[in-house]
Amino acid sequence: MKPIHFLPPAVALVASGIWLGMQQQSISTVEKETVLLRQHIEAAKQAAGGDRSLAEVRSGAGKAMEKDDDAIDWKNLADSIAKAERGGIPDMKAMMKIQRKLMSLSPAELTAALDEIATLEMSQNARAGLENSLINLLSQKEPELVLNRFLDRLNDTDGFGSWQLSNAFRQWTDKDGAAAAAWLDAQIAAGKFEAKSLDGKSQSRMQFEAAVISALIHSDVEAASKRLASVPEELRKDMLQHGMLASTKPGGEKNYAILVRENLPEKDQAQAFDQVAHSLVQRGGYEKVGEFLSDIDATPAERSRIVMQAASNKIQQLNHRPGIERKDVDEMRAWVAKQSPESVDTVTAESLGSVWGNDEKWESNAKIINDLHAEQPSDELLLSFLKNGQASNHREIAREMAAKISDEAKRAELMERFKEEPAQDK
Repeated sequence: MKPIHFLPPAVALVASGIWLGMQQQSISTVEKETVLLRQHIEAAKQAAGGDRSLAEVRSGAGKAMEKDDDAIDWKNLADSIAKAERGGIPDMKAMMKIQRKLMSLSPAELTAALDEIATLEMSQNARAGLENSLINLLSQKEPELVLNRFLDRLNDTDGFGSWQLSNAFRQWTDKDGAAAAAWLDAQIAAGKFEAKSLDGKSQSRMQFEAAVISALIHSDVEAASKRLASVPEELRKDMLQHGMLASTKPGGEKNYAILVRENLPEKDQAQAFDQVAHSLVQRGGYEKVGEFLSDIDATPAERSRIVMQAASNKIQQLNHRPGIERKDVDEMRAWVAKQSPESVDTVTAESLGSVWGNDEKWESNAKIINDLHAEQPSDELLLSFLKNGQASNHREIAREMAAKISDEAKRAELMERFKEEPAQDK
């Protein structure tokens, strides 16, 4: 989650002029940034309810650069953010000028600016917007400095300090992974990453360990596996199963599979592979998932689980449209038939049955299942589709589908499950 999301919409908009540059190493095209900023403005207008205080906020943003072309008036900039809290929209040109200035500041200048902002009177949101922008820029230039200066924020109850510090740490691992890992080991030894939560798990340690291991996945998978094995078992399992390592850079998926197989018992590996399946199908569709299955020489069980997850994720993605079309299902079935032929009907039915949507979408998906069944009867199509809880909300259609099941016992069971509910007394 990006820090800007923690701020109210209008405040986030003022900070967005700075934020656009925070994720870049340089400002290559102002035109591109302007398009993005305009998109932020439109979103903020909707959230803030219009163009209130537009003139005064533009005035405040412009004044932030009026004192001196080589200096930023932090108080005026803070005032413009405070005014934005009341629904105003900033001057894009002024914000871009401030952004370019911020990007040019040295680590020493950024540190001095943070010291100055700490002494100024301003709203909590304004201070947070400015500080977080500067901390993120400083993380790009001197991540170790950020970590040492703000380590006391590691266990902030809102999780924000942990995000900022783990972001800086990832920047450092990209530049000097060995130095970053040595720093982390020293802090762990000093007790800085002791668990504060009731479950005894240190979320911040998981984030930092994931950064070190993710960097090693590409360069030295043996070292990555050794590092992961040194992490407490309960953290290791969470890191693998909850996607903290599955989002590794493209090309690291094969080595990620090695980590899963070496560091998780077989019964826990499937959930870890779910994460990479989700990531791959989003990035490159079915083709990328197929390449992954070949690269890791997936076992039949792994293949079946990964194929199911990828197909379900893709159908969920397509569901954002007015509805899933038959051609989408045919494409999915053709791919599944190549990867896990025995799973075609199960994957089809479970993917369509579990997709979230309104009544109309569910009924449309039920029609696709009925059409497929008419073309090639299969109990598995009907059974897997009807086992999802949503079927209980459509009892009449569900009974019609259940009546087509050839297995007498299973048919009777479902007919009983979907029988009409007794009328409620008024």
